[in-house]
Amino acid sequence: MQLFGLTIPTDREALLPTLSVAVLLSLVMLLPEQWRDALIMQRSAISDGEHLWQLLSSNLVHWNGAHLGLNLLGLLVCWSLFVDHQKGWRPWLWLPVIMLSATSAQFLFDPTVEYYAGFSATLYGMFGYCALHDVLHKRWLGALVLVGVLGKVGYDLLYLPADSGIAFAAHAGGLAAGLLLAFLCKILTLNHSQSVT
Repeated sequence: MQLFGLTIPTDREALLPTLSVAVLLSLVMLLPEQWRDALIMQRSAISDGEHLWQLLSSNLVHWNGAHLGLNLLGLLVCWSLFVDHQKGWRPWLWLPVIMLSATSAQFLFDPTVEYYAGFSATLYGMFGYCALHDVLHKRWLGALVLVGVLGKVGYDLLYLPADSGIAFAAHAGGLAAGLLLAFLCKILTLNHSQSVT
């Protein structure tokens, strides 16, 4: 399909995984508030060893429609830039690792925040993974995106005030996990290709 001069893939492998994540995020927003509150990461509960599922589920919950809309837009941008890395379900198997890394970083490195929710840190990890994957395969659009994402996280950490409402630690944790996963995938691919030859 052509849109604004761009070729947009319409096959199921290209559309279904990203669309499924977008639908899941939207459906969670439609849950009753009490249920959504049970999914948000609550520092005190995690500290007490309770509600550990919140380390994953909090990535699926959003504070309001605008918060959800921004993350859905980020998901669309990531898909449009890196659809080749998101075809089929296999590339999405690393998503829980990024989600867990993001919320764990928020929990461990920002003790001032009692509650955490949102998909943005996972998006940072997705962008990091896809961009570094491109760089490691000598596709240079990824280099531009990688510089942009690293610059944004660095700027936020260094220059924005702590009470800005941005989950710095979660964003950095998600990005770090995405970069590490891209390196691991490259190493495993190299090892596999060497053992085959």
